Amino acid sequence: MVRFIKYLALVFIAIGMAAGYAWWNYDAIVAAILHPQTSAASASDDSFSLVTADGRHFALSDLDAAIASFPAADVQQKPLVLYVHGFGPEPDGDFGLYTMEELAKGAGADVIMFRWPSWISVREFPVLNAKAASERLVALLRQVAERREPGGTLAGRPLVIVAHSLAGEVFRHVGEADAALPQGLVARILFAVPETGLPGHRIWMEKLTFADEIFVFINKDDPALQVATTMFGEARLGRSLENLDGSAEPLAANADYIVLDPESWRHYFFVSGQRNEAIDEVFGEILRRGSAALSNRYLRREPAGNAYTVVGPGTEQPEG
Repeated sequence: MVRFIKYLALVFIAIGMAAGYAWWNYDAIVAAILHPQTSAASASDDSFSLVTADGRHFALSDLDAAIASFPAADVQQKPLVLYVHGFGPEPDGDFGLYTMEELAKGAGADVIMFRWPSWISVREFPVLNAKAASERLVALLRQVAERREPGGTLAGRPLVIVAHSLAGEVFRHVGEADAALPQGLVARILFAVPETGLPGHRIWMEKLTFADEIFVFINKDDPALQVATTMFGEARLGRSLENLDGSAEPLAANADYIVLDPESWRHYFFVSGQRNEAIDEVFGEILRRGSAALSNRYLRREPAGNAYTVVGPGTEQPEG
């Protein structure tokens, strides 16, 4: 019996050591399993759709039907948020729909998800599908431009884009395509911890001239981007403003950068239960008001000029 207990104790110690190793080397272990996509799988037309917060799906060509599904009252004045999701198998599952509801409440807006094939398997990171998604997204934005003409279903209605995580890679391709979308098409784009490379991002981001304002939210402790940093071997835009060698990366002149400090490990920092008071207020204010919110008490302007750090409750900037 004593020998059995000793063996059992050794087993538990071994399990504990293995769990500890996995915890401390999580990003390296996941990156060893996950690899960038090598072929454009799962990118047929029917794998793209528009989704409303009540779970209804519409073809990308049915933008008018998606818009008409919202209550008609005050529709011309109510903002429209286009939510472009990131990596994951069920972007329109319960959590995705809840995220859309959060954005709707935060912005006082109607929300439509641009659903794209952001999942292949636990081993393939869908970077090529992100390129295919960028082509569909440009076509959708051209539909939006037509409907923003006088008398159109979106005439006079503010449009905001929230691009989460791997959606950053989708928009990188939009910028690189230089699609010549009309200026003023979008009031602002909020890049929430964009999963795309930091080096050279200024070049493509400055081509997103169809947006009046751009905001990039950065979380240095984001676990998903830690994995991507290891996988790609370069700094990720949603995690850092410095390259892996410590050099500062030139920032886009048409963007403002919001560093979420103090923050810990939340990848969906803008969803209830995954945020702190300061971040909650800053994100919500920028979502609703854009650059007018950069004077928020929880924001400290950095020497770079267009970079700000979120400071926690108790260390906020004096009002007035």
